[in-house]
Amino acid sequence: MRDLLDLADRYWTFRHHTDALRALWRGDPTYLEEMEDLTIEGVENRRAQLRGYAEQAEAFDTATLTGPERDLQELIVFTARAEAATRGLGDDVGWINHEVGLHVLLATFLPRFPLATDEEGRRFVAKIRRTAEMVDGVRDRAVRRAREGVTPIRVAAEETVAALDRYLAIPLHRDPFVTRPAPERSSEREAARFRDRVASAVQHHLRPAMARYRDALASQVLPAARPDDRPGLVHLPGGAEAYEQMVWAHTSTDLSPEAVHRIGLDQVARLEDEYREVAGPLLGTSSVDEIYARLRDDPELHYRDGASLVADATAALERAVEAAPAWFRRVPTSPCDAVETPQGALAFYRYDQVHRRGTFFFNTSQPASWGTFQLEAVTFHEGVPGHHFQVALAEEDDTLHPLHRRLYVAAFNEGWALYTERLADEMGLYSSELARVGMLAADSMRACRLVVDTGMHALGWSRREAIEFMLAHSPLSQRTVEGEIDRYSAHPGQALGYMIGRLEIERIRAETEQTLGAAFDLPAFHETVLGAGTVPLDTLRRRVREASSPR
Repeated sequence: MRDLLDLADRYWTFRHHTDALRALWRGDPTYLEEMEDLTIEGVENRRAQLRGYAEQAEAFDTATLTGPERDLQELIVFTARAEAATRGLGDDVGWINHEVGLHVLLATFLPRFPLATDEEGRRFVAKIRRTAEMVDGVRDRAVRRAREGVTPIRVAAEETVAALDRYLAIPLHRDPFVTRPAPERSSEREAARFRDRVASAVQHHLRPAMARYRDALASQVLPAARPDDRPGLVHLPGGAEAYEQMVWAHTSTDLSPEAVHRIGLDQVARLEDEYREVAGPLLGTSSVDEIYARLRDDPELHYRDGASLVADATAALERAVEAAPAWFRRVPTSPCDAVETPQGALAFYRYDQVHRRGTFFFNTSQPASWGTFQLEAVTFHEGVPGHHFQVALAEEDDTLHPLHRRLYVAAFNEGWALYTERLADEMGLYSSELARVGMLAADSMRACRLVVDTGMHALGWSRREAIEFMLAHSPLSQRTVEGEIDRYSAHPGQALGYMIGRLEIERIRAETEQTLGAAFDLPAFHETVLGAGTVPLDTLRRRVREASSPR
């Protein structure tokens, strides 16, 4: 066990030190001044190190390990190999993207990185300089790969250039990186010094790097960009094989892209029956096309302002918090807040390690893109009992190794959050039948993802084909669908983890109910599912089976 713990500690130190972008999400100040090396050489070196850790973990004889030891060993093997699989070509298509690219991630999280002390403030200024170096690394990578025929699609390159132009046109005194809050415990004098240092670092390092990045994209990447009808990895050298590995990494299953595609089509068909049953009586029609059109286009079913979004999300969170103890043996002590933001994905969650609290962010740049029926399901997914319970319970459990508390396995993390959207229905959390329609709309997005992600990256679908499929089989707006499709083109396979993970958790629950019969206890099941923090799905299945076996 000591040798395994030594390996786990070394692997955690490696991931902790090199996952600087993920630390933006967590607000982790341990390596505050660091940013990642995203050059071709830097990423390939990282992938080689990841494979080395996986090989060391695979050398252990699992027959000699206890249950928790196997959890840890399997987590090291899976996450090291999965991370290696998703980088490389995944970085080539991922960082240049107007929905989820590097500039979006930086604008969303760097200005919000929590700082407490003057020392952290000085380290943050160093981080800005390192961020400029990282941007230069992405620029150099993009130019080199463009010469080799590996480029983003045209719309992603064009929109990224446009976004960088908008950023560079902002006056320095209004730059979001400059206007960020000073460290909490700074005096007024030190806060002023901090702002001056940040402004200088942004002016002399970050903005010039962004300008160099913009110019390289416009002059060397955009002219070579793939046409929008070729968004998938299948159109790139080695892309089909790389995508198969990404499907494994993001679903933690051995499903082929074709099998995932079929599962998606089946889920879409099942959902149409549910729309007729739940939404049909509310909207006065049994036509699924008419139901989608009403949900998409009726202005009475959409928000007009961000304040209403905040109020409704907060109310839904409060209901969920009150109901949770009847459905969970343990609930987090960390609170969860609903906060609007003008950047980033439609909705996302972050746990702040410094302040020990979770935040459910929702993008209110265009409130009308949110259906009033849609918000509650998203709130339960991102907040309570979804990502917040999953992440906060792990963070609060000091008996778990940091690997279990901090690493990300898409099928487990996103599968759980999607599972809780249906669990919220069991809990009676939806405030109306219309809000339950939002649960179906969220399912439609995740089911369509299985079809369009595999459609683009394995079957050669065009961007337009993917958009038209999602519009035909969901109530999502045109703008939302286009943003989703462009996100999937940049993160091949990541969107598959949601529905595949949920279906697997539901399958494990059904098997456990059948095994235990009247002895099945749902709060106990939830405790087992969340009890080890992040795990691959195979590990989750084993853990639940062991917990439900006769002693």
